[in-house]
Amino acid sequence: MQLITRMDEVGGAQKHVEALAIKLKQDAYEVTIVTGSYDPSLWRLQDENIAVISIPAMQRAIHLSKDIQALWLLRSTLKIIKPDVIAAHSSKAGAIGRLIGRFLGIPTVFTAHSWSFTDGVPPKKKLMYRQLEKAVQPFTTKIITVSEFDRQLALTKGIAPAHKLMTIHNGITQLAYPATLSKNSLECPLIMMVARFEIPKRQDTLLEALIELPEVPWRIQFIGDGSLRPALEKYVTDKGFAHRVTFLGNQTEVTELLANGQIFALLSDWEGLPIAIIEAMRAGLPIIATNVGGVSELVTDTDNGFLIDRGDKELLKQRLRQLLTDETLRQKMGDASERCFLRNFTFSPMYQKTVEVYEQAVSKLSKKGD
Repeated sequence: MQLITRMDEVGGAQKHVEALAIKLKQDAYEVTIVTGSYDPSLWRLQDENIAVISIPAMQRAIHLSKDIQALWLLRSTLKIIKPDVIAAHSSKAGAIGRLIGRFLGIPTVFTAHSWSFTDGVPPKKKLMYRQLEKAVQPFTTKIITVSEFDRQLALTKGIAPAHKLMTIHNGITQLAYPATLSKNSLECPLIMMVARFEIPKRQDTLLEALIELPEVPWRIQFIGDGSLRPALEKYVTDKGFAHRVTFLGNQTEVTELLANGQIFALLSDWEGLPIAIIEAMRAGLPIIATNVGGVSELVTDTDNGFLIDRGDKELLKQRLRQLLTDETLRQKMGDASERCFLRNFTFSPMYQKTVEVYEQAVSKLSKKGD
């Protein structure tokens, strides 16, 4: 059973769960996804005949009565499904899933897509989630971190012993054709950003920097949706830059859109290991990204892109100017991105390692029973 708090938005954790579930089903595993909220139009799960069960009481925000209801409903659901292993994703689903997993004697693997106590998270929230993770750690068979940064952070903060932690970098499928073939030389380079319009993403920072470069040719397309989008649309219109900025909303497939871009940007206050950056690397794009979380495991500064410290708008403007005005540099960094993707971030190795963790978790429980 794949357990995740939300499947009604397009994010890295959701894409990860979808890809794993589809491949597991193709490999003859029985798969059920349990989630709080679900929008079937965003995913291919119905086409693949993968069962999805929604428990609306399971929400991202902490809410005592709803959390108790979610625990009870999840317990009832698990007693019906009887999974061999619970694969939990995201903080709320991870906590609830591990509690019920221990109660019912089901091994639980938790994948931390980004710790809720990572750098950049507000201090009160950081403390609360660190204590929560420590509390449910004893109920966890194995913890997968999608970046080495997050594994080290868990060790430093005393979340779990080293033997329970394993880094498995995110991976996505390779394209059937070279992405770089679709690159065109344009007088006005197109920047792409794929991200939800929610905290911790910083589309606002990127727009502010670009608007301060009016003399440089640029266009930008934002893929994604969320509560912060309307304010940014108004901001762009008020500044007179609506002709340069396009808001495309949620897109179920970004491959062709990215193939038409020349630069990829992802600014955030915190991250795990962003699948959006991996998709851009696969498309052969140079990357500009905030140096947070595991981003430096994807982007090597001045090699396949530029890393920007959080809040350094002057360096961001400088790096944007460099890439926007130097086609040769864009091509060089884009080629480096694609090579790095093919070398380190394809789907098959990630999938095989993840399945091994699931099977070891089941095997460990069987040995205890014996």
